[in-house]
Amino acid sequence: MIHQVINVNIKDIEYFNELITTKNFSIVAQNFNVSQPTITMAIKRLEEEFNTKFFIRNKSHKELIVTDSGKQFYEHSKQIMQELKVASKEIRDADEQKIVFGLPPIIGTYYFPPVTPELLRNNLLDDLTIVSRGSTVCRKMLLNGDLDIALLGSNSPLKEPNLVTETFARSPYKIVVGQEHPWANRDSVTLDELHGQRFISQNESFIHQRALKKVARVGHFRPNIVCHTDNINILKALVAENTGISLLASIAINPNDRLHAISIEAEDFPVFNMAIAYHARHLLTNKQQKVLDILRKSI
Repeated sequence: MIHQVINVNIKDIEYFNELITTKNFSIVAQNFNVSQPTITMAIKRLEEEFNTKFFIRNKSHKELIVTDSGKQFYEHSKQIMQELKVASKEIRDADEQKIVFGLPPIIGTYYFPPVTPELLRNNLLDDLTIVSRGSTVCRKMLLNGDLDIALLGSNSPLKEPNLVTETFARSPYKIVVGQEHPWANRDSVTLDELHGQRFISQNESFIHQRALKKVARVGHFRPNIVCHTDNINILKALVAENTGISLLASIAINPNDRLHAISIEAEDFPVFNMAIAYHARHLLTNKQQKVLDILRKSI
């Protein structure tokens, strides 16, 4: 079998992707600060290389039509540019010996402190750049190559083909109320009792809000969310003052929080899963591998 050698300029692909978005040669030229003929020649080179037409100019309607082959190439070109971005970042970090570590606040508060003595003994703590974001954001950052390793939370075992994930713990969700709340002496509540309750919730970047939405779907109610916050301490303080109730994983609840945790009587209920994760195509440096080994051993 004879394999065709593809000769493509990366800049031409950048121009192509922008033209797909704008449908305008002049705008693409302005965005890249080049002449319009530069863009025209780039597209021509790509079309000649693949022996096809990616665009058709409809002069009567002054519009640019993307052909089926153009749409097909765009799906691949997006992935090509993303892979190049990830590769560039990983090579840069490998040269600088940096380890960018994603650590969602709830998981980090409970699991990271016990890991730090071992990281310190191995002279790795100073090499860590910790990014504290919700699991939803950390997952996207891993896929984009902006993180090397992360601890991620999810409401079901994490299955992502582009990530290597290793689940290390699970924690049940609880309804939390203030100590002066009428439910403060309850061990459990039903889904029906959650109807009409005021909820304090984390924002969209956190898995906890998705869990609350799932609980609401199972219970056939719309949660009355009176406040969103990305700060877990503010959330707990608002619940402690009886501003509302909340849904939290058990590991997020501490004895000194002035909160009471209640189980929910329901089947098919989400559980907070925690996993170590890194990109499937990321070749770990020696230092990153050491950090990964310490995480596996310590948590």
